[in-house]
Amino acid sequence: MAIKKYFSNSDNTITNAFKDDLQTRGTGSNMGASDILEAFVIHGQTSASANSTTAEQARILINFPVSTLISDINAGTVPSSSVQYMLKMYNAPHGNTTPISYSLDINMVESAWVEGTGLDMENYTDIGVSNWISSSQGVEWNNTGSDYLTGNYATSFFFTGGLEDISVDITSLIARFRSTEKTNYGFLLKFPDAIISGSSGSFYTKRFFGRTSDYYFKRPVIEARWDSSRQDNRGNFLLSSSLLTPAENRQTLFLYNDIRGNLQNIPGLEPTTSQAAAGGGRDQSKLQNILVNFYSASYDGTPAGSKLEVVDLLGSTVYNISGGVLTENDLTITGTYTASFATTSTLDGICDVWFSGSTQYYTGSFSPTSLTASSLVYDTEYVTDITNLKSEYLKGQQSRLRVFVRDKNWNPNIYTLATTTIKPKQIESAYYRLYRVIDQMEILPFGTGSYNFTKLSYDISGNYFDLDTTYLEPGYSYGIQFMYYMYGKYMEQPEVFKFRVNNEESS
Repeated sequence: MAIKKYFSNSDNTITNAFKDDLQTRGTGSNMGASDILEAFVIHGQTSASANSTTAEQARILINFPVSTLISDINAGTVPSSSVQYMLKMYNAPHGNTTPISYSLDINMVESAWVEGTGLDMENYTDIGVSNWISSSQGVEWNNTGSDYLTGNYATSFFFTGGLEDISVDITSLIARFRSTEKTNYGFLLKFPDAIISGSSGSFYTKRFFGRTSDYYFKRPVIEARWDSSRQDNRGNFLLSSSLLTPAENRQTLFLYNDIRGNLQNIPGLEPTTSQAAAGGGRDQSKLQNILVNFYSASYDGTPAGSKLEVVDLLGSTVYNISGGVLTENDLTITGTYTASFATTSTLDGICDVWFSGSTQYYTGSFSPTSLTASSLVYDTEYVTDITNLKSEYLKGQQSRLRVFVRDKNWNPNIYTLATTTIKPKQIESAYYRLYRVIDQMEILPFGTGSYNFTKLSYDISGNYFDLDTTYLEPGYSYGIQFMYYMYGKYMEQPEVFKFRVNNEESS
């Protein structure tokens, strides 16, 4: 799955609200050890205090391990571009009044602060730092209520009904941390200044689950999302057609240098930064000189006859296609080579020969298909299966799951069953979602949209995706469902595939 989670490493609620006596404000209180975070604005609760004209507020301080995120980018675990960062915080139900139709500002904090160990969120009896006055022991905020940035260093989230979770794009804010333009001191969540400075219109308590919550999937988190899907056209190769755009006519083949279960770059064909892109897979920019020739495939699948002409990425008719090490979202994929081209050949089978100089590395084959228009459109139904799903996984285990798809109305005869291996259908736009079975809680939604973070890859063996159980709570069963984009609409598939995640000691 092309998603990585970074859970909060510190959070706190700070307040200037009145204590029970409605005379003294709890500005010195700390709630850093509470498993709940809250924000509110209350006007005119009492007229007995000299400070009664100043709104009572609660604000949320929260920080995340951005340094770990940056280390992951530097290590190639997360791409350096084409990534969406989402801040997610989850509503905590409570018995008090919840505001309706409002916004919370999310501002970058400008000063360091400590979490603290206070718990009391009712009477504000736990004195400590950080709090409304001080960011740490002996260090006061430059401005009471915390130091924060606005403008390009802030965003906001609007709540229509009041009980929604926060799910907001903070990609631009993470970019400012990454560029070292600003040091990571986390974020401040608060009601807008216009509401705070007004004399009426109280906005009561909005609460979220904090980082120490027992609700595993409701802890605050930053999700890095990106599209890691691969489209290998060896099993669904289309001949060039006037029905397609030039980009759609271009098909891609993959070559994997798998040595005893490990992908390795072919010696002498390691990627270089100085070589310009001349072909290959998506986002290809680092290539070494590997070439591909094409021949007619004989009855036994070996090359026959003379080299075939194909069309390269520049639209030129050539005999040799230049390929190279695959790069996806600025990540170089070790031992994976690609070549992209188009052809109008009407041969039933074509062989692809990968070589450099006099050294031949691999010979494969594929069967191209012609594309034709139709006078009718049918909503095709499919049968889906995960062929290698296990009933149980250990937490942290990663597995590549193979998805087999065929037409639902496929009706073989006895001869077909006896002599034919069923070929899988490659679904070009397939997505999965992941949920917890016991309460139907969605862990990963269908990742459609700009970043396609749950989009399935495909090759000649069908569709596939990588399951990472690192972020799944052990002791529960989970379900996988699929959705295919066909004929201009998303079609959710009926099948559900279940598995359980266990701790190592309990398996």
